[in-house]
Amino acid sequence: MNAIVNGVLVTPDRTLPDKVLLFDGRIERIADKNEQLPQDCRVYDAAGGYVLPGFVDIHVHGGGGYDFLDAEPGAIDAVLRLHARHGTTSLLATTLTCPDEVLYAGIERLGRAIEDGAPSDGCEILGVHLEGPYFAAAAKGAQAIREQKIPTQAELDKLDALSRGHIVRFDAAPELPNMDLFAAWTKKRGILTSVGHSAANAETVLSYYEKGFTHITHLYCSTTTEHKEGQTVHGGIVEAAYLEDGITVELIGDGKHVPRETMLLCFKIKGAEKTALVTDAMRAAGTNVTGSILGEKHSGTPVIVEDGVAKLCDRSSFAGSVATMDVCLRTALRYGVPLTDAVRSCTLTPAEIAGVADRKGSLDPGKDADVLLFDRDFTLKTVFLKGKEIGE
Repeated sequence: MNAIVNGVLVTPDRTLPDKVLLFDGRIERIADKNEQLPQDCRVYDAAGGYVLPGFVDIHVHGGGGYDFLDAEPGAIDAVLRLHARHGTTSLLATTLTCPDEVLYAGIERLGRAIEDGAPSDGCEILGVHLEGPYFAAAAKGAQAIREQKIPTQAELDKLDALSRGHIVRFDAAPELPNMDLFAAWTKKRGILTSVGHSAANAETVLSYYEKGFTHITHLYCSTTTEHKEGQTVHGGIVEAAYLEDGITVELIGDGKHVPRETMLLCFKIKGAEKTALVTDAMRAAGTNVTGSILGEKHSGTPVIVEDGVAKLCDRSSFAGSVATMDVCLRTALRYGVPLTDAVRSCTLTPAEIAGVADRKGSLDPGKDADVLLFDRDFTLKTVFLKGKEIGE
């Protein structure tokens, strides 16, 4: 049994000072500071710091010099280890638009990796997240739009088979052809379906919300707002997200993609219960390189890394973040998001969106003991994965 004492426990709606967290592989309970601890208990002194649930990142491509699509042995584990060291204890492994042979092989490797399990010092893969290839050219961002496609029943079934049924999330542009087929396919399988890299207007987004598109991929990045189509003014993806209470959203929390005012506006309108912070991290996350590759090592797009963000070489677009989730938390706090809201958006809210809140995202008894210990300045000190301290 482990115990963390002298810390401030952060729950989704309040902070609990002077409490003790007891856990083994799962959270046992929250005890009073004067309560007698079990004799065999290993005690960690938080020294006035903060005790948080492990971060849940529902949009991450890579880190530590590797991408989830890399064929190199050990690449997947390297990404999982890098993000675990920065407090992410579970994630969705994200792909991007790329050549068929790269995508298919990458999905197959991820399906096997999920069933094999994460390394003991790496975060858990909750499932596969397909970001593309069903995207709009007008909202491609840094994605390789030459590979953009239209969904077919045959290919959707192939993707499902390759993943061994582990596709948890699928992003697409709802204005493309065959989207009724796509929406029915994802809904039947219980897959989280998200509007991503889309030029859709608000009417289209709201109509496809009714068909199962319940989430918005990196709001404000490759998403529309008020615009003209011919001589008619339409709302965009942003307005649809704010109008429909049932839509959840994510913001890239690296402090580069989304400015302070925009993040605060989103939290004010949607609330922490509907807003997840994500890294959208590419392979350069956690490194000090100045040049990198977006996507698979041999077929991806060359990028530069400067000013704390990845960019296309012509600087026409950002190309993913180089952040980790501890950076996202500190960004939200620096912007003025209240502590409990900032923590919720990195933990319980993404766990709810991903459908794993029964075992992830908070310090409730019975949940996996994915626990983070921060100092008073929100520097991460210790990470526990299902009760085991990383680095032991």
